[in-house]
Amino acid sequence: MLDTYCMTVKGPLPVSSLSQVAIACFVVVLMLAGCSQRDTVVFCDDRAELLSGPQRDRLNGFHQKLLEDVDIHLLVVVLDRLERDLDGKSVAIFEKYRVGSETNGARGVLLVVDPFGRQVRMEIGYDLEGTFPDGFVAMVEKEQMSPFFAAGRVADGIEATVELLVAKALNLETSQALIPSAKERLSGGGGARINVNIGTGNAQPSSQPGPSQKYSAGASPQETLSSYLQVLNSRNKDPELQIYTPETRNMLRKWLVTDAQQASELKTLSAAVGRGNWRIEGSLAVLRFPLAERQLPPYFFQQSEQEWMLDLTTMSQLVAFNHLNQWHFRHLEHPYMFAFQDVLFDANGYPHPATKKP
Repeated sequence: MLDTYCMTVKGPLPVSSLSQVAIACFVVVLMLAGCSQRDTVVFCDDRAELLSGPQRDRLNGFHQKLLEDVDIHLLVVVLDRLERDLDGKSVAIFEKYRVGSETNGARGVLLVVDPFGRQVRMEIGYDLEGTFPDGFVAMVEKEQMSPFFAAGRVADGIEATVELLVAKALNLETSQALIPSAKERLSGGGGARINVNIGTGNAQPSSQPGPSQKYSAGASPQETLSSYLQVLNSRNKDPELQIYTPETRNMLRKWLVTDAQQASELKTLSAAVGRGNWRIEGSLAVLRFPLAERQLPPYFFQQSEQEWMLDLTTMSQLVAFNHLNQWHFRHLEHPYMFAFQDVLFDANGYPHPATKKP
């Protein structure tokens, strides 16, 4: 989900999918041997040249912003040869680059991709092991990264994975003071390793979708939202569901949605629904959340005859996210603006409370 990082996730479509869409448009200024470096901090070491130049630029720019604003140093290393002991190699790389040494504590994350051995290892710094326990890391690797890698979308998989890490870090740590680590070593061996199929095209979800016929469009946008929450809960990935607008169905046929994305959106959205406010005008409806909760984007709905459908296509086109998962509009010329007449938008499309119409 990123501001100038908007190709795409990142990742929503749903919050996670928007993030997928939005996470691709950061601009980086400094590069060294194909990867950016600021002082002694390295963000990317693509030894296999698996990523394109623009993909490396996006990763470098995003990771630099993470270090500056979230105090997390994330390093991606893509190996150029088969590694028999990836766990040991990852610890050695972590210490060599001193991942997290420039943070206010041992707040480093290392992602090592071995495309030749078809394996991935994520190494977590001491002060982030409580935030990213091994079970969570393994889940993210399996349910978020693996489907992207299998589809041959390695850079997108890395970006989408980082999106979930950032979301979890922000949720757990925004109210906590950052206490420097007293550990002598930056990494305590936390993390997880999994085997992945890169570019096989076998991007199968880890769970099977439920029966699609029970997810019907509702007579009100609230009913359709309830059906959508059921879709997320069952991890249903059927793009032909009638709860989606025709344009959304067409988009989802080409989209990669993972179990991890759906689980993340379900948790966020279901917890926030009670704080939402509905604005309806004619055949359009918007579900808005308090502006102070900047990680909760608006949801758009359209009415067709007597049924209301979720308009994820317009959401993905209009809503972008920055590295802190804060939403903003890419432009303000759209039919859903009727729901934001009491909001002031700045030059970058970020919403702010206003006492008068913007």
